[in-house]
Amino acid sequence: MKCYGKAKKIALLGLDGADPMFMKKLIAEGKLPNFQKFMESGVVTEDLGMQGALPTITPPNWASLATGAWPNTHGITCFWNHTLGNPLDILDFGWNSELCKAEYIWDAFNRAGKKSIIFNYPTSWPPTNPNAIVVDGTSMFSNLRGYIDYEKIFECSEGDFPIQVIPHEADLSGTDCRVEGEVSELKAEIKNFDGFGYQHPGCVTAEGGSEEEADSAKCDRVIAPIKAAQGWAKAPAGAKEVVLTVNEGQTRRYGLIVADDEKNYNKLQIFVNKQDEKPIGEVVINGWSDWIYDSYHYKGESKPVAYKVKLVELAAEGRSMKFYYSFALDLKPQNYFSPLEIGEELYKAVGPMMQPSNFDRHNDIADTIVLETMEEMYQWQVKAQEYLLKHKEWDLFCSHIHGIDMLNHFYLDYTIPATTPNYERYQAIILKMYQITDTYIGKMMKLFDEETTVVIASDHAAIGRDRHIIHPLIGDMWGFNVGVLGELGYTKLKEVKGKVEIDWENTQAVAQRATYIYINLKGRDPQGIVDPKDYDDLVRRIIDDLYAYRDPQTGKRVISLALNRSDMEYLNMGGPHCGDIFYMMEPEFNRTHGNGLSNMSLNGYSLKCLFMMAGAGVKQGEVINRRVRIVDVVPTLCHLAGAPMAHDVEGGVIYQSLAD
Repeated sequence: MKCYGKAKKIALLGLDGADPMFMKKLIAEGKLPNFQKFMESGVVTEDLGMQGALPTITPPNWASLATGAWPNTHGITCFWNHTLGNPLDILDFGWNSELCKAEYIWDAFNRAGKKSIIFNYPTSWPPTNPNAIVVDGTSMFSNLRGYIDYEKIFECSEGDFPIQVIPHEADLSGTDCRVEGEVSELKAEIKNFDGFGYQHPGCVTAEGGSEEEADSAKCDRVIAPIKAAQGWAKAPAGAKEVVLTVNEGQTRRYGLIVADDEKNYNKLQIFVNKQDEKPIGEVVINGWSDWIYDSYHYKGESKPVAYKVKLVELAAEGRSMKFYYSFALDLKPQNYFSPLEIGEELYKAVGPMMQPSNFDRHNDIADTIVLETMEEMYQWQVKAQEYLLKHKEWDLFCSHIHGIDMLNHFYLDYTIPATTPNYERYQAIILKMYQITDTYIGKMMKLFDEETTVVIASDHAAIGRDRHIIHPLIGDMWGFNVGVLGELGYTKLKEVKGKVEIDWENTQAVAQRATYIYINLKGRDPQGIVDPKDYDDLVRRIIDDLYAYRDPQTGKRVISLALNRSDMEYLNMGGPHCGDIFYMMEPEFNRTHGNGLSNMSLNGYSLKCLFMMAGAGVKQGEVINRRVRIVDVVPTLCHLAGAPMAHDVEGGVIYQSLAD
């Protein structure tokens, strides 16, 4: 068989949100040299893309990429999952490997005694076999849930006033794909928006929409007074002080503001106690500190932690100061490394990881911090992966990193010239993110030899849209969307003790998650009211109404495609984790991703998945004339490795890519 067993090792480098359409333009302009080098050494399609799974959302697509199976086979169908028979407002976290019903490629390799390293790959946690080293896989970045104190911006000024702490509001809308805390199940609730994002996971009502909430600050603010330094064991003449409230208010640290030249204040030193001789960390204006190693009392025990600070503003006379305090990392991992000791081993070998900032958008300070923390996470992941690849046995390496997708959500809509006057600023940020990723790829490729086959892929991309179009209230991945179905009369609301809830006794159907509508069916759904004999007629009527629905602002049709359970099987959807109706939206009403077909494009961006392959057994410098699908990657890699084919593969070997 052609090139069967040619590769001794397999590497899959996953880049969440990477857009082949946009990348092709950047490569042609010479702005992504490492991607260009990879492309010229291997195989790509004409548009650098491949067809993804639906919906165009992180968990179902990474699951398809790792199993070779479509969502109606592996069973992960959105950012959150729903299982028929459960209450319609109960959702399960879609990144959970226990939801996947198809065999992963690393489990197929395990059947042949082959070992795997799986690094922050969505849907890989909890681990599924004992011969795999697994680093997280439950969130955007490695060990997100290992942070025990949230990022903060300290705004300090001279005066005598109490410290004020303004906590961030967790964005649970799905616009940032960020989940805080250990969450495996969610009960969707209706939430009225107040401009600061969700306070509870929830439904989108006609009173607001989650997409605009992406622009809200997601960082704690601490407003603190600067005073003359008093009571210090060792403080320079003229030094000033500030009290730093951290660890959710449980811990205080002490900042000493000093002037190295005894004239202009330029440095912040951080102490555990005013009587200490030496600071635990220090930082100069416009710079970052080194890692600051500290200890916090957390959940009844003392925890070693690490964090960094950046001094972004400090008046020369010392009267005002602003600095950023990063997420504080627990240095004693409790979970999300398998075996568990791998966590501390990595910290010892390459140091702590920096969680990319979720700081405010649309100001230069915030944008710079977002990019700098992102770049540091990418650098850490290279070092951590290099350590594992060089010191552990492996036959298969699968990794994922999420920077492009995160910044797509933050900034992509603002890159459109027609709707954003300062669009060039945002285009530069997106370009910088792709260049950070290009550097990452260049460094990773140095770790693989000629006997390794490497695939670079993404799960979906993203589109930028007209920010002035108000998003129709349908199609949010995190809960219910009451707006459109409420207008059409299928979803009813009621007020209970001042809180809006779904009136299940009078609700015929609900729009749930990114692309589904569920009939509230008797005998299946605990709150069901629709008689099964009326099911087909109701589905047809809702589909008719969806196609007829027009956006109140533009008069345009909102829904591009709506299918019943039988018809959605043609798109590899259906089964117990999909709704009774599957719908897609017209491009201009799409969210960043999730509500459009995988081949959708708009304003120079697309929703396609990236596909590039090079290395052992692969042709060099070839553009293949074949439609590649996300489910074709696993069978191709199993073939090249001479490994058992994953049990549930529905794709085929990409023979056109294999060397003669």
